[in-house]
Amino acid sequence: MYVHSFAGGWLSHPLWRSRLLISSNEELERIRSSSSEIVIDTAKGCDVATARPIQTPISPRSTRASGRFGRADQARATELAQRSKAVVNAMFADCRLGKGVPTNDILAVVDDIADSLNNIAAFISVTRLKAQDDQTYTNSVAVCALMISLARELGYPAAAVRDLGMAGLLHDVGKSTISQDILLKAGPLNEAETIEMRRHPTQGYDILAATTGLPPVALDVCLHHHERLDGLGYPFGLKAEAISTATRMASICDVYDAITSIRPYAPGKSPLEAVTEMETAEGHFDRALLFQFMGSIGVYPAGKLVRILGDRLAVTLPHNHNGIGPVFRTFYSTVDTRFLRHQDVILTEDLADGTTVIAEDPGSWFSEPWATMAARIMAGDRSV
Repeated sequence: MYVHSFAGGWLSHPLWRSRLLISSNEELERIRSSSSEIVIDTAKGCDVATARPIQTPISPRSTRASGRFGRADQARATELAQRSKAVVNAMFADCRLGKGVPTNDILAVVDDIADSLNNIAAFISVTRLKAQDDQTYTNSVAVCALMISLARELGYPAAAVRDLGMAGLLHDVGKSTISQDILLKAGPLNEAETIEMRRHPTQGYDILAATTGLPPVALDVCLHHHERLDGLGYPFGLKAEAISTATRMASICDVYDAITSIRPYAPGKSPLEAVTEMETAEGHFDRALLFQFMGSIGVYPAGKLVRILGDRLAVTLPHNHNGIGPVFRTFYSTVDTRFLRHQDVILTEDLADGTTVIAEDPGSWFSEPWATMAARIMAGDRSV
């Protein structure tokens, strides 16, 4: 492939030139081991159709999903998920007996999950598979991890990240009061069962309110995580301005985990299918937060208009399932307000530390219908 440029100062470049055709394994390895962002010119590559895009190692400061992990990563993630699930299972059992929430045990789980998120992709992958009798506990663990990842993507301080992780872990504690027959039912609930199930946010709030030492955000999320921006949620039918940012975050994380979960009676959707479906759901999610969530897991729907590299508009390319991060095709300069030659940019995981990808409104930039325009760009139409 032809590298058009490296981001950052000259001293951070892995090679002696900033523009060159990669022609050796040594050059390729030096780029892979660097922390630079790479801009690739697809018009100059020798084998564009089969070239393997370059990916740098994940930064220790970043929690963005890498999409690549080995057996050791998966083994560590599985052990942590099982250990965390056991603590949540015990917590639910204690709550059924009226013993309340073991705060210290929960904090330990949150800290362990936070420490593991250098490779959130591995952790989330092992929580997707949910057995019939433990799906509630596994969901709590997954939502905790997703909340921590999203909070870090948003730049929250460590204390707030920890509180939000705890909120994610405790969001469904009210289900400890719901009949197992309802919780474990494979098919749709009838009207009476639905009414009973919808008691769990208020029941959970009562449990948490009786526990000392919990952050207020945990109670807020527990009570309101099924509210919707359009007012069609429950238990109170709150509308946008009445729903906190933390609750909006939890709603996204909870629904994403539900959609991607693989259960004995239903296959889960892929991460890409999930975020695409969530983006088209009217009135449910905070759009800005949903976009930030996509960044935290490293998955964006194809055809989305974004700003990258500070002054370039780009379209998200279809996911190619080869384990690399998101790929965007730049085509327009916001400074010069003109169309540019297409360049494909691969975003490396360590870019999660900065505001690298920003959602843009196509109507603010172009008169042509965006769906048509995006399709042309993705197809390689260089007249755009």
